[in-house]
Amino acid sequence: MDDQHADTAGQFSLQMQKLLLQHSIAAWPRRGRTLLEINCGRGDFLPLLWECGFDMTATESNPDLRAEAGRMADRAEVLAATDDHLPFDDGEFDWAVLHLVSSGAPSARAAMTEALRVASAGVAITFWNAASLPYMLHRLTGRKNPWPGPAFCWWQVWRALRSLAAGSISGASVLAGPQGTWNPLCGLARCNKVLPWLPIGSWGIIRIDLNKSRPVTPLPLRIGRRRMRRPEPVMECGHKSQAKAVNTER
Repeated sequence: MDDQHADTAGQFSLQMQKLLLQHSIAAWPRRGRTLLEINCGRGDFLPLLWECGFDMTATESNPDLRAEAGRMADRAEVLAATDDHLPFDDGEFDWAVLHLVSSGAPSARAAMTEALRVASAGVAITFWNAASLPYMLHRLTGRKNPWPGPAFCWWQVWRALRSLAAGSISGASVLAGPQGTWNPLCGLARCNKVLPWLPIGSWGIIRIDLNKSRPVTPLPLRIGRRRMRRPEPVMECGHKSQAKAVNTER
């Protein structure tokens, strides 16, 4: 793949990724809510998340990438941290977006555990999908074209997330066409659109909305009618002196 084609494919895939991320977190309340982006890289998604209305914080362990993301300092605080050891308290943020970048199931599980620890309402996990058709074609063609990043099996991420937290899970993917179609001028570029609930795209997002514990409301007392006292008439004083005494006391 030549440099020009690679650059075109990279720009096209980034636009599709932003579209999918915006679609996936559309249901999240954002005014006055905090969001942590983990492994933010160069900060490609920071402007989008900030424009959505979240109070943004981001982490990145690579100093060079973190320096590039620092250009968004007026929109987000970018801190140095690894995804498996975040310097935040439990539930410090409302939401978290975790980009899986460390290959291997143990590393991915540790990163998901940390993201779920610091988020109180929900987490969205993004990753390059090893179960997608484009990735399979990439493997079959002898890996002539470079793959954008570490790949993770969709179902392994799904099962790991279900085992770690209680909540409703949803997913979507994008870039379902071969890498040759990652071009706005390609006639088959439309096959790379957002695919809700379909794990066949090259880049996927699995979102979990955490169930918050609700206060237990006690059942009302059920008193049988036979136990209820019937209303009684007001007793009148039988003697004038008693009535006069009652009036003086009032």
